[in-house]
Amino acid sequence: MKKIPLGLISLVLWAVSVSVLLYFFFSGNVSESIDGRVAIHLNPQEKNLVLTEMRGLLASVNGIVSALAEDDYKKAELAASASGMEMVKKLEDEEKTILLKLPIEFKQLGFGTHDQFDKIAEDLRQKKDTKIILKELDKLTQNCVRCHATYKIAF
Repeated sequence: MKKIPLGLISLVLWAVSVSVLLYFFFSGNVSESIDGRVAIHLNPQEKNLVLTEMRGLLASVNGIVSALAEDDYKKAELAASASGMEMVKKLEDEEKTILLKLPIEFKQLGFGTHDQFDKIAEDLRQKKDTKIILKELDKLTQNCVRCHATYKIAF
């Protein structure tokens, strides 16, 4: 009987492990929902974290709009900054376990949305015209609409 070298076995196991990890990183833990959206399967704590983050994003949008209605650029900037990439950094430890369950497109939408909040905060810092800021806010809310039309959180 021919012996298989230990190095070859290790290499094959490593390749299989990396392949599985990459598969889940890109595709996530998903299925098709009865309403045609992609159902992302999370446990109750993970679902709560994602939905809490989304409520924070909506609160920031509301803060931007209400502050702009009062011509308070500083208050609007603070609302936008609250949901920028700093929010991601604050939630980083809690979200590490979730990241493998989320499909790549969902991650891209999420990170793009946080980046867009930072862009809006910068525009507000520079006191750009309200029409420019509203166009950027439109881009941001299009991400929200696309995400909610495409995905749902399930158990």
